[in-house]
Amino acid sequence: MRTVFHSLLLASLFSLIASPSLAQTVFRLDNPYIGTWDIDKQNSDFGGAEVPQTMSRTYANLGDGAYMYLVASINPDGSLGGSSATYRYDQQRYPIANLNAVESAYISYRRENERTVEYTVEVDGEITQIGAKTISPDNRVLTIVIQYPNSDQNNQILRFTRRR
Repeated sequence: MRTVFHSLLLASLFSLIASPSLAQTVFRLDNPYIGTWDIDKQNSDFGGAEVPQTMSRTYANLGDGAYMYLVASINPDGSLGGSSATYRYDQQRYPIANLNAVESAYISYRRENERTVEYTVEVDGEITQIGAKTISPDNRVLTIVIQYPNSDQNNQILRFTRRR
């Protein structure tokens, strides 16, 4: 079952990378995150973590207040990475489908304002990541500040540019 899930997630990742039609849905003023974003490695601080060869994030509006994100990356060794979740901005926990993880992870979102959302990731009941995502006033740059509480991992500041 796990192999089938990973195969489906992998197929979804490649379809979004190769054909961004879903990802290129016109972003809406009520959620400027909608669309596909590519990592700007030169303007990102990976906090000492390995820098991926590529990374993209896609956000889609599923309607009725629900959204989906999909992260696809190629790691320095050429292996694939990725995760996805369907969520709402209601501070409830939603499961994360992660290509490489075996533990249960959950994410919750809270909208701070029209350009900033905060999120929390929990793994096995422990908070492992706290982040804030901000969109630039011109809707072209997505900045994600990530903190790793109770960890030796350094904080990260990742910058993405909107794919056109």
